[in-house]
Amino acid sequence: MAIYTIHQNSGKFIVVVARGGHYAVWNRKQGRGEVTIPVRTKAQADLVCDKLNRREHTGTIEVLGDGTVA
Repeated sequence: MAIYTIHQNSGKFIVVVARGGHYAVWNRKQGRGEVTIPVRTKAQADLVCDKLNRREHTGTIEVLGDGTVA
């Protein structure tokens, strides 16, 4: 279970293939404003990405180990 902080001006998120063929949700920024959330499957990455782009979070998002988003 991991909790990630999402900044107010984080921008648009996309699904990317990270090292080793794993998926991640990334906001295409580098440095201080960067947010990268590693996930297990593409389906989970799509779910997290949609939730972040629709702004359905309260500044944090919790990604559970079984593939769900709280």
